[in-house]
Amino acid sequence: MDEQIITNELLKRYLQGKCTVAEQQLIADFLDDPNNLILLHQIMAEQTNSLWDSSADVPQYDRGQITDWQRRLHERMEEEQLIPSDKTKANLRKRGIISIRQRIQWYAAAILLFVGLGALLWLWIPQGAKPSEQLAHQKNRITPGSEKAILKLSDGSIISLSDAANGKLVDQAGVNVHKTAAGEIVYTAAGKSAASKVFNSISTPNGGQYRVTLPDGSKAWLNAASSLTYPIEFDKNERRVKMTGEVYFEIAKVSNEKKERIPFFVETDKQLIQVLGTTFNVNAYANEPYDCTTLVEGSVRLVAAGNGQSELLKPGQQALVGKNMQLSGADLQQNLAWVNGYFIFRREELGSILRKIARWYDVTVECPPELSTMKFTGKVSRSQSISAVADMIASVNKVNLEIKERRIIVKK
Repeated sequence: MDEQIITNELLKRYLQGKCTVAEQQLIADFLDDPNNLILLHQIMAEQTNSLWDSSADVPQYDRGQITDWQRRLHERMEEEQLIPSDKTKANLRKRGIISIRQRIQWYAAAILLFVGLGALLWLWIPQGAKPSEQLAHQKNRITPGSEKAILKLSDGSIISLSDAANGKLVDQAGVNVHKTAAGEIVYTAAGKSAASKVFNSISTPNGGQYRVTLPDGSKAWLNAASSLTYPIEFDKNERRVKMTGEVYFEIAKVSNEKKERIPFFVETDKQLIQVLGTTFNVNAYANEPYDCTTLVEGSVRLVAAGNGQSELLKPGQQALVGKNMQLSGADLQQNLAWVNGYFIFRREELGSILRKIARWYDVTVECPPELSTMKFTGKVSRSQSISAVADMIASVNKVNLEIKERRIIVKK
């Protein structure tokens, strides 16, 4: 969502009682991050007169307008010094020095009090906003992604995992491959084997996701349009896999006979990631401008394929690898949202959002370049119909989404 839309239009419509449920959720997600209060202050400093002035057509909230439970919550927030107390505000007013930031925090807190129940209902109850007739007509054709993938064996044979029955799928060089009811394949050694040179690959289509437990006990979650290639038994000196798309890893800690940790390597077209035992996410889609590796716990070392630049990631950091490598703090909730079954957008460009939607719902998207850079904020379950996601985007009244067959066309 464009940040100016958040302040000028969306917040103002909310205070005037004109917001849709989807718009309320946008506000709730935006204000859910305490850092956004600072951002809100910076933005609203330019809009103070038009939005917060008492002469504007905006309700002026005070303690008398808050219900009993809201008053108790409000007082608790005062105790925690999240907002200034009435006594503090009165003293500041007498002295004539109440700051814009304090006013912004007070009004932001008031918004949170009034929007809280609406946001919870929005998260747990199917969306009440009625989609357009066209979106309603199309939603039965365009369904969310599901557990589906293709397993390719070393001899070239292919198994459709969405069609295969649960249980044992195949025995390869002494390694059994099982499919579980939870949408996962698991590799287990049936005895002695020499299978380190025997490779399998699992790939998900657009609209698919799948999980795999590798021969060493490491786990990998594949997002839509992703692939993972690996030996059915790892070498004694190293563990190495190759991937495309987006994969979330939980790497098992494995030692050799000398009690030395056996390193685990993940290769993409743009980088080599070395880990020992850790949890991380790698986004390496070919149509994204860079690879993004997000570290949850442990440590990983990244080496850029282009220039050999090497960096060590710490938990909570991410590395963006394109022509160069850049390290920064990561928004773990947003970057790992897909693993938890959500789309979470925080001031994310529309073009990036549409690419995620296209992969998960298996659709194509047409969006003018001038609209693709607009920024949006929102949260929606990946199990929702495509119309719920489209409604969230279109709710800012700056873009219209039209669905034709399996195409999403974005217009002003």
